Amino acid sequence: MTKKRTISVLAILAAAAFVLALAARPALAQDGDCDGVPDVTDNCPAKFNPAQGDIDQDGLGDRCDPDKDGDLVANDADNCPRVSNADQAESDGDGVGDACDECADTEAGGIVNGRGCTIDQLCPCDGPEPDLAWKKHNRYVRCVKKKAIKFARKKLITKDDAKQLIRDARDTTCGKPKPGPGDNDGDGVPDEVDNCPSDPNPSQKNTDGDQFGNACDSDKDNDGILNPDDNCKVVDNVDQTDTDGDGVGDACDTCPDTEQGALVNRHGCSIDQQCPCEVDDEGQPWKNHGKYVRCVVDVVKDLRHKHLIDREQGKLIKDAAKASECGEREVPCN
Repeated sequence: MTKKRTISVLAILAAAAFVLALAARPALAQDGDCDGVPDVTDNCPAKFNPAQGDIDQDGLGDRCDPDKDGDLVANDADNCPRVSNADQAESDGDGVGDACDECADTEAGGIVNGRGCTIDQLCPCDGPEPDLAWKKHNRYVRCVKKKAIKFARKKLITKDDAKQLIRDARDTTCGKPKPGPGDNDGDGVPDEVDNCPSDPNPSQKNTDGDQFGNACDSDKDNDGILNPDDNCKVVDNVDQTDTDGDGVGDACDTCPDTEQGALVNRHGCSIDQQCPCEVDDEGQPWKNHGKYVRCVVDVVKDLRHKHLIDREQGKLIKDAAKASECGEREVPCN
């Protein structure tokens, strides 16, 4: 069994265990949408909305309000559904009203998100901010990939279009170093003092203080164990002790005593350890069920970003968190 396949199987088992643990809790009434707000005071009793957002303050929550901003233009027809703009003024012709358009002067025909921005405007080749270049090419590619996937999920573009945009981004030179005389890798550090002259590393980070920077060091912490096999890649731990068996060495494990078989992040922390059912990260009881759910959602995003779980596994975990009673106070959820 390959390493990738092994990780996938373990991720499935870990996700299933999390789901089963939460599913064991009994269901109760009085909060039909499970958002931690009693039905009698919930501004959208049939829609999950723990934040109880109500832009126009009409008593009807945004999740179930046909006119969120109260400008008398229905959401489906409103070019700024969250910003009151009865005149519906729209200068650049991208379908997003001037009152909420964050990217003015969009080129004609450009596909935009709800903020009026194209992927090119969100991920400009020159850099993420004016006068700030991309540090690495893969950061530019990552930006395009993230936005393309979002556009596809919202059905602004097709999945095939998204894949092509990502391929095109990889083929560009956006964010790539521009080598020059005396700077072979184009990272702005002269070759004679560059600790990785062939690998761009403008920060010159060097964990173990040897002659090689982390960008080109096969053993970043100089403990005699190569990075791929080291359970603490940037912390010297020759013995590789891993007491709780989670794959992260004791020397860099910030969550000891992880339950056997639990899926962990690079710091050795499981979902339950990052979002315990009883209390929040400050050791205080959750303010409501929604706070707990948001914690789990954030952890799932991180695990997916690190390719430790896939989309379906993440959905199972999030659904289990929503169906749980974690964070429930006086009024339980059914």
